[in-house]
Amino acid sequence: MSKREQERARRRRKKVWMTESPLDIRAFYRDTIGVQGEEVLDLYTKNTNFVYRNKGEVFVHPGEPVTVVRFVISGVSRGYVLGPEGQDNVMCFGFRYGQPLLGASSLASTTLLFQEAVTDMEMLEVPAFVIQQGIQMEFANASVYERLISEDYDIQTQTQIALNTLNGEDRYLWFLDRYADIVDVVPQIFIASFLGIQPQSLSRIKRQLKDREAGHA
Repeated sequence: MSKREQERARRRRKKVWMTESPLDIRAFYRDTIGVQGEEVLDLYTKNTNFVYRNKGEVFVHPGEPVTVVRFVISGVSRGYVLGPEGQDNVMCFGFRYGQPLLGASSLASTTLLFQEAVTDMEMLEVPAFVIQQGIQMEFANASVYERLISEDYDIQTQTQIALNTLNGEDRYLWFLDRYADIVDVVPQIFIASFLGIQPQSLSRIKRQLKDREAGHA
């Protein structure tokens, strides 16, 4: 699909989705993200766009400055890097409501990952300088930003511990527990890449678990 066709499709969906499911952006920042200060809420609401991403659309590339902060509203994304032979190595998934998709450790750095929509997605996008302005206006919002970064770091750390200490079957069981909401949505090849195992091995693990479950039925 060409960029022009993607844009046309996005506009068609926007007309339908916004009518069926309007989002209170101000309430999102206040109740979901925890932003403080009425003037800051006004600032963020005024400068935030409700954006649609098509399945398969890469919307962040590594090495780019962080100019936009994105928050997941619906759908699934994957963050990945390219290996030495050009293969995708999936590093993370974005799917939780309100989850920030920075692709970097701070607003002042450059992005480290590709970010691709695994499904059609809805997200909020706000310029990074607006986020920084809100922190300057109400310093309590610095702790909000730090909490979001800390939560992301904790998830990445837990992931690395699981991938480096568990065998293939236990990694998949861990994934089923932590990513139950997307296990039937994300293609198996992406799950296998994320878990660091071959797709054929993942198929065998799933088959063995199914057979084991049937044997206990």
